[in-house]
Amino acid sequence: MNILGLHTFGHDTGASLISGGRLLAIGEERLNRIKHSGVFPHMSIRYLLDATGLRDINDIDLIVGVTRIGKDGKNKEVEMIRSQLGYTGKIHTISHHTAHAASAFYPSPFEEATVMVVDGLGSNANDLDATETPPFIMRMIDGKIQKKMEEVQSFYRAMDGRLFSIRKDYSMPGYRNGIGLLYMGTSVFLGMGDFGSGKVMGLAPYGYNTDRKFKKDFYELSDGTALIPSEKNFVRYNDYFQRCFYPDIPRRNKEKLPDEIYTQIAYEVQDAIEEALIAVANHLYKISPSKNLCYAGGVGLNSVANKKILDNTPFENIFIQPGACDSGIALGCALYGAHVLNGEDPKTYRFKNAYLGRPYSEEEILKALNNTKNIKFSKEKDVIKKTARFLADGKILGWFEGGSEIGPRALGHRSIICDPGRPDMKDILNARVKHREGFRPFAPSVLREYASEYFDLDCESPYMLLIAGVKEDKQKSVPSITHVDGTARVQTVTREDNGRYYDLISEFFSITGTPVILNTSFNIAGEPIVETPADALRCFMSTKMDYLIIEDYIVEAAGPKELVRGPVVDEDKLKATDFRGGLRKYLGYLFGNNRQ
Repeated sequence: MNILGLHTFGHDTGASLISGGRLLAIGEERLNRIKHSGVFPHMSIRYLLDATGLRDINDIDLIVGVTRIGKDGKNKEVEMIRSQLGYTGKIHTISHHTAHAASAFYPSPFEEATVMVVDGLGSNANDLDATETPPFIMRMIDGKIQKKMEEVQSFYRAMDGRLFSIRKDYSMPGYRNGIGLLYMGTSVFLGMGDFGSGKVMGLAPYGYNTDRKFKKDFYELSDGTALIPSEKNFVRYNDYFQRCFYPDIPRRNKEKLPDEIYTQIAYEVQDAIEEALIAVANHLYKISPSKNLCYAGGVGLNSVANKKILDNTPFENIFIQPGACDSGIALGCALYGAHVLNGEDPKTYRFKNAYLGRPYSEEEILKALNNTKNIKFSKEKDVIKKTARFLADGKILGWFEGGSEIGPRALGHRSIICDPGRPDMKDILNARVKHREGFRPFAPSVLREYASEYFDLDCESPYMLLIAGVKEDKQKSVPSITHVDGTARVQTVTREDNGRYYDLISEFFSITGTPVILNTSFNIAGEPIVETPADALRCFMSTKMDYLIIEDYIVEAAGPKELVRGPVVDEDKLKATDFRGGLRKYLGYLFGNNRQ
């Protein structure tokens, strides 16, 4: 059966296709090159049909999307799919949070689990069917579900291949106050935009590691429900964050230095969200005890909080798939269609890895290479050994292989890689390639069998969604992936999950004695991760990467590049960066505000 899952509106739209026992997924942003793209995913659908050899949209047996009931009582999602695609087959729709829950449980290794979904907002209450309205619902008014109420937290019990809704919490009618929006409000206030939650998380460790300075009540906790103080349209009018929490502190201009006041705010918000999530998860365990927790929603990308949930709740195991945010909605829709509607074995689509994009043929690779000016390239039999030697020599490399990974994390198929043992590599990488804020850390990829030797981690972390401490005796050997607080966002790598990437790290290990490499997404600031060989070549030729490896081809520049410069400190200023000189001075260099 051919089942197409769609996420058609909002942000991070995309598609996922199950066909012939094969599971594929792609975000529209990877193809149209618009970060957090919110357009109907025409390109994603075409990409998936081509990848599976399906000729026409009506070769699809079932489409699953997210319900949207209009004022006229009609399902706008169904109407959009039919009008946009000319599709005449069966369409089924589910709630936003059901899609999240399906994306969390069905790829997991668990036979049974408790499922937690936490984000800013989900579907309206009137978009939910009877299976999504259990008896106990928070924020009811006069015993009735209000049509304008929106999902903010949903809890499920997963067993026997099914999802059972056990509790659903809503925002107040007309208000948007899920704790996911607290991060959005903070991000906007700090000059980092609507989608700067990861930046806030990266900035937080520069705040005070003491009791909160301002003692703000960022959220209200009631019977396991965490909501920020109510304000209409919080998601649209983020000045509410300032009015409510910091009326005497001006919103940071992104061009100005985020001095210790703003770093303190980032710290306080991160601390509050960690507290809230731990409390919510502990309450969830009481009403649905299980060894296993599956977790999705945009808040699930907070890798610092994820590790603390695991460490501070009775749950023994946690699974978060890499598209935990809305980039995983289409995946959840497709999996719901396969398991709930089509009755397929729940083990069928458990993740072996996160590489759900299609691979590119040698013909496609050669076409892209031959169409790119000012390069030279060669096909190498020992590409792994040569690449490892490049890394050991301090080179910055683009690494492209196989199908792309789902979600916003680079996991070794669309990555920029380099040596983590060089103290200045983080800053050089920012200056030459990434052009992003200098306070943000880079992540390590580590051979699974050596993870506990380097990190305070006793479980797998294949999707880079757990933060762990870097062992004190190892921090000097991997300084470029060690954050200011001594932590790192770890990706564990096995040969079973990704043989070539594993072999590359192993070869680097044999040369340097370090089973870790620095891994960041193959893009520059403000762009989506590359998808195609042509995308990779364009990014390579716009930066000072030293080499590009596309499968077995090694590419280097043979002429001038059209370099893109970003808001980072120049390399000749790097030596002046000294954290011991004080937080303000250090961040001044990182943000480029105090350049001479």
